Amino acid sequence: MDKVIELINNAKKCAIIPHIKADGDAIGSCLAMRTMLRKMGKAAVIYIEEPIEKRLEFLNDDIAVIYDGEPVDCDTCIVLDCGDMGRVSKREPIFSSALHTVNIDHHRTNTFFAEANYVEADACATGEILFKLFRKMGHKLDAEISGYLYAAICSDSGCFAYSNVSPDTFRIAAELIEYDINHAEIARLLFDCEDINSERMKAELTGKINSYCDGRLRVVTVSENDTAKYGIKPEDIQDLVNLPRRIRGTEIAAALKQYDGKIRVSLRSNGDADVAAVAMVFGGGGHTKAAGCTMNVDSLKEAEKLIAEACKGAFNG
Repeated sequence: MDKVIELINNAKKCAIIPHIKADGDAIGSCLAMRTMLRKMGKAAVIYIEEPIEKRLEFLNDDIAVIYDGEPVDCDTCIVLDCGDMGRVSKREPIFSSALHTVNIDHHRTNTFFAEANYVEADACATGEILFKLFRKMGHKLDAEISGYLYAAICSDSGCFAYSNVSPDTFRIAAELIEYDINHAEIARLLFDCEDINSERMKAELTGKINSYCDGRLRVVTVSENDTAKYGIKPEDIQDLVNLPRRIRGTEIAAALKQYDGKIRVSLRSNGDADVAAVAMVFGGGGHTKAAGCTMNVDSLKEAEKLIAEACKGAFNG
């Protein structure tokens, strides 16, 4: 952590990068870091690769710059909630041209790709790590930063319902609430604010869930035709993997979304199976209980078959 603090303290112009398809933890953490850096008198800009999910827009109306490939003037690049350079994707030139690089993350599969790396695989969210980092740096929080950190932690913990939650998580959340943030509204906007067409589509998809391994594995798929039918952007479908995950008897849940010529896979484990190992088979990664990958295959049917075979190995292991 000391090297990370040194680089941040010495930085003047910072580029902040979350992983592609940034989720609540990634966006909340980036906003918290940007706000803290600016309070320290530093220039800081968040660079993303695509528009963020609609459900996260409440966090800020000036979230980030969508990177267009132009050179970025920064001395320090801070990558948050990102396990490897593949997840930096097209923003790699920002990283490689910076004088100094920092990697702060909580994924067990992190490859320690930066000059300074601060990775806590036991933390439930990168937002949790940033809370500890800011505290060690001696910086005081405020309502704005606390709200971002709370959103980050709430998002990656499933509103404090997942097994990655520790006593530290609750203690940190309690301290953040002391700053008079609207924690109930944050949770509602993250988890209980669905578009009506998305709900209708999910109702249809629920009837198409496939089961494997005597129901231990359940898979839901959504095609570009499905999203077009309901007028939904695939990237705005939230928590699709929870449809099969919450069915009794499911040990591994998988959600496959087809768009932009690729198939994006989310995996969740309700039992002992390591879904990060499954994701790594296809070049992805994540946590034991939650992971993902992108598959370059011809069809959802083929992708589902490959995922089912890989998950059988996870059960056997």
